[in-house]
Amino acid sequence: MNKIHAPLFPLTVCLMAGIAMRSGLPSWAVGVGGLAAAVVVAALLWRRPRLQSWAIGGCFVLLGMTLGRRAEQLLQVEWPEGHRLVEAVVISEPTVRERAVVADVLTLDGKGRKVRCRFARDARSERIALGNGVVMDININKVHAWKNGHFDYQQYMASHGFSGEAFVGHGRWQVRSLSLRTLPLWERCRLRALLLRHRLLQHYREWGLQGDAYGLIAAMTLGEKSQMSPALKEVYAKVGASHVLALSGLHLMIIYGVVTLLTRWRRLRMVSQVMTVVAVWAFALLVGLPPSVVRAASMITVYGLLALGYRDRMSVNTLAFVALVMLAVSPLALYDVGFQLSFTAVLAIVTLNPLLQSFVPLHIQLDHRWLRYLWGLTTVSLSAQIGTAPLVAYYFGRFPTWFLLSNYIVIPAAAVVLYLTLALVLTAWWGVLQQLLLSGVAGVAWLMNHTLEAVSRMPMSTIEPLSPTALQVALVYVLIVCCYVLLSLWRKRQEK
Repeated sequence: MNKIHAPLFPLTVCLMAGIAMRSGLPSWAVGVGGLAAAVVVAALLWRRPRLQSWAIGGCFVLLGMTLGRRAEQLLQVEWPEGHRLVEAVVISEPTVRERAVVADVLTLDGKGRKVRCRFARDARSERIALGNGVVMDININKVHAWKNGHFDYQQYMASHGFSGEAFVGHGRWQVRSLSLRTLPLWERCRLRALLLRHRLLQHYREWGLQGDAYGLIAAMTLGEKSQMSPALKEVYAKVGASHVLALSGLHLMIIYGVVTLLTRWRRLRMVSQVMTVVAVWAFALLVGLPPSVVRAASMITVYGLLALGYRDRMSVNTLAFVALVMLAVSPLALYDVGFQLSFTAVLAIVTLNPLLQSFVPLHIQLDHRWLRYLWGLTTVSLSAQIGTAPLVAYYFGRFPTWFLLSNYIVIPAAAVVLYLTLALVLTAWWGVLQQLLLSGVAGVAWLMNHTLEAVSRMPMSTIEPLSPTALQVALVYVLIVCCYVLLSLWRKRQEK
């Protein structure tokens, strides 16, 4: 087994630790001063490499504390008391609930604060759409404290950049055409991309997709999960297949593969890779840049750049580099559950998967192509499940026992759905072919939903309720690391 060389990984851990300890700083300005002093100390220790390494680790801890404290202070807005007129633009697909229509808005006061609004439900509020300019007479409050098990609502809202929330009563708002010039260029581009996604979702409806098939395809291809019924979401969660609903590396690697195939010019490899990376980031922007997609797009970008130099493209060091960049830009993303699950899954795949694959000799895998595919799917699924199971038990209180069977179903089916949907969009002008593709993708989605529903009804399909503490989760991860080390040593001895 190859030794894992990842000098950036401990630095990433130090940065994460610093973000977690950010409350120890009275202000981020104090952190800047401490960081400057720590950098000077680290530079003076150049003759003592071991001490200098510890000093550099300390610098990253202070950097995490400073960045985390600054991000936290930017979200701590003192909103004026009482009602006032607020101009904003809707930046999310509104969700219709029993008594309210929930939509995220960005204020147009020059500061671009993100606020979650709950509009009293009526015929007018049900017609609110993404991109609408709204003028509201509201009282914006700080995000209220609420916990359910290990879920912390305030922490969740902070990790997604919300500065406040408000209830908008009947007759206290109106849709109006507003100028978006006060928004940063980046936010305007993101909003235009989301409007394009909204139009694509409308096309799905116009083409005849509906019900659970529409909900599944909208979630898997464009990241819009609000159209899925709660019962169907529960089925996917129960069998351990929720990862196909969240846009991630699986989806972006398919796009990467398609674009690479179309732009594979041997004489212009640099141009080919640049076009591929641009296509991947365009899709990431289209779906709103959720953390899992940003992580996957960043890794694919590094993957593409390293491919030009024929270097090791998928490694712990690559993952650590991506984490460093993401957390430097958005420190509080550390508390996003999707971010945590995404990185632990990839870390487990990068480290555990080669070890598990080695249990079947390479010459046997090469001689039997289908065995190689099946064994690869098995080891990847096992690795990802091992990496994420403690967090899933901590946040969601369950462990899906039939996850391996579910992955045998959903991963090939998800690839078929993504390819057919891409072909459906590209051939929208060809009526006959479009109808054939539409029937095909709807049929695969229907089969996928009903098969997983049958799996969810199997005996002991999930173990719940589980309620591990944070300490217990940490100890489980320590146990996993120990088992990995022992198994690696045993495999080395076997290979000798």
